Amino acid sequence: MLNALKKLYKIKLLSLKGIFLLLHSVFKGGINLMALLRYAAKRFPGNIAVSDNNGDITYTDLLAQSEQLTILLAEQYQVARGKKIALMCRNHASLVRSVFAVSQTGADLYLLNVEMSLAQFNTFCGRHSFDLVIYDEEVSALIRESPLKAKLIVSYSQGLLSVDSMAKSGGGGNSKIARVRSGKITVLTGGTTGEFKTAARKASMVNFLDPFLDLVIKLNLESVKSVYIATPVYHGFGIASLFMGMMLGTRLYLLPRFEKQKACELIRNNRIESVTLVPLMLHRMMEYDPEALSSLTCIISGGAMLDAKLVRKTTSRLGNILFNLYGTSEAGVSVMATPADLVYDNSTLGKAIKGVTINLLDKDNIEVADGTPGRICIRSKWSVRPDGDSWIETGDLGYRDRAGYYFLCGKTDDMIVSGGENVYPVELERVLLQHEHIKHAAVIGISDVEFGQRLKAFVVPAGDCVIPAEELKQWLSIRVARYQMPREIEYMDELPFTSLGKPDKKRLV
Repeated sequence: MLNALKKLYKIKLLSLKGIFLLLHSVFKGGINLMALLRYAAKRFPGNIAVSDNNGDITYTDLLAQSEQLTILLAEQYQVARGKKIALMCRNHASLVRSVFAVSQTGADLYLLNVEMSLAQFNTFCGRHSFDLVIYDEEVSALIRESPLKAKLIVSYSQGLLSVDSMAKSGGGGNSKIARVRSGKITVLTGGTTGEFKTAARKASMVNFLDPFLDLVIKLNLESVKSVYIATPVYHGFGIASLFMGMMLGTRLYLLPRFEKQKACELIRNNRIESVTLVPLMLHRMMEYDPEALSSLTCIISGGAMLDAKLVRKTTSRLGNILFNLYGTSEAGVSVMATPADLVYDNSTLGKAIKGVTINLLDKDNIEVADGTPGRICIRSKWSVRPDGDSWIETGDLGYRDRAGYYFLCGKTDDMIVSGGENVYPVELERVLLQHEHIKHAAVIGISDVEFGQRLKAFVVPAGDCVIPAEELKQWLSIRVARYQMPREIEYMDELPFTSLGKPDKKRLV
């Protein structure tokens, strides 16, 4: 803990007063997320913490409301250490209050995807036996249809008890805030195949110090005063953005769901300086109204592959302000490309951030040479594995060049063998996206009598211009190897996407 404080002081993120406030916050309530909010409320009392569709909340008021919610959750719902609390909410202030309040009780917190199906929800609830579910009204039908026996609280409701009304009730509850260590925070990963996996971690300032410092310094976040978190907070990328912004006293803008028109209007009308998003969100805003993004000084993209054409378009319109993050729910943020890195190569993931070790392994678990694709395996102090293994295999294939830059080749289960050659669909996708008349592209492997497997491309044309398949194959013939040529090309009006903006290839098979 002391080493962590020394590093924060050294780079001037913490003054002596700031160190005192942080230590006092931990002493008062214990090592949990509320200590972060308590510190922010003392250091930035008048700053707006959250702006959403319900208005603005200062850091001082957010702390008071979260502490009030903590007391009532403990008194009325017996939320305490050892209990399991699920949050099924979109981005809004009641989600933020609930995250901090549950952490202060010491209970384990599960952030559920609001777009999961009834079958997925029932399976997950049966596996974890939640003691309480905090949810948005939009998923109330799903909860009513499930055999859920846990207690329920809605996030917002007219005239009924809700997280919002409890947090703002004032004076209710006779208990005092007890010192407690934070329980686990669990986010979901996967889900497109029908079953979610979990990634759980405990709040630890020491373990998260290296990535926090590296990101703050390289992203120049200490000078940013406003951030729009476009990604869902229930994803690892979203909640990491929330915590980082809170530590810096930033004004965080939240919308319940991403819509390109509302997102552009929010950024333009409030002169927002930074945004965290997935590439699909950036693509849609750049198509809709790039001028609305002119106030941005930092765009942080993550969660999916950032294609080179989008990098070039963003840079040419908005300048060198685009950053690309790579990681997984289990491994956390592990690789980052700065604007300078993206000038070096538009398609690079960047370099490993401080504290991360990356191995690229072949099928025999032997490290591959530079330039050779291998399975990406990551080790860091903040990565989590249920079996205690220090290495996490991300499920992705990638290679490293001689300068130390990493590049993605796709998922390990995406690779096909065509005529004896290893073929990576993502490489064909990148080439297709370079065509001026192609908006989106996804490539999968299909069975082939002669070659064993071949590629099939799904293409969304840009505008009304549809390139004949033979003409597109001719264009590809001088850009890709023979074994990379698609056997079939299918044109679509839109690709199916996951909630994180990745092409949902399971639905294309």
